[in-house]
Amino acid sequence: MMKKAILMVCAALVGAGAAFGGMISEDPGELTVQGQYWFPGDGDFDLFENAFGAVVSYREWFSFPWGVGVSLGLAQWQVDDGSNAYKYRALQDYDGDALLIPLGASVCFNVIDWDNWNLVVETGLQYVFVDSSVSVFNSEEGVQRRQDVDIDNALLWNIGADYEYMVGENLYVLGGIGYQTDVMKADTEYAGRSTRDTSFRGAYLRLGAKFLF
Repeated sequence: MMKKAILMVCAALVGAGAAFGGMISEDPGELTVQGQYWFPGDGDFDLFENAFGAVVSYREWFSFPWGVGVSLGLAQWQVDDGSNAYKYRALQDYDGDALLIPLGASVCFNVIDWDNWNLVVETGLQYVFVDSSVSVFNSEEGVQRRQDVDIDNALLWNIGADYEYMVGENLYVLGGIGYQTDVMKADTEYAGRSTRDTSFRGAYLRLGAKFLF
């Protein structure tokens, strides 16, 4: 149900971009659709092994080369079963995944604006809604069973760069790299007991297309 709702919101964002392009600027609005892959980054103290997802974003250049944008994403973060994320010996054999829905706002700077390609850097904040399907085996005496891990929402800061290459009058293909880190880590509980906060920091790669309206 949640995934369907997010897909509907993404479709609405696409429609809004097409209908209201150029709201704060004389330049065209830019709608970007990207696939993204993350490399979580804390060794065996990180809960996740890898992550993948998609992001839809809308951007305008309010005072070129400066721009602003908003984004909405959907990502699945896969648990590392050999993790020691919560640093408690009784918690072993992590399993499952977490569905993340990041909603972001960013500031952009066009470093290079060439005839048929651009280099754009971007930084911003994302509020991340988390739907956890993570579990862990609790080997404490009297427990000896798997227990659900509840992960709260988080706030992230990210910085990245995209290379954009024109393939048509209003169409670019792009590739980018970046890094995100925690501004507010996610509060975490198992069996109603608080444990170490969950981190979503790590590097990422992304590929996609940009459309001008």
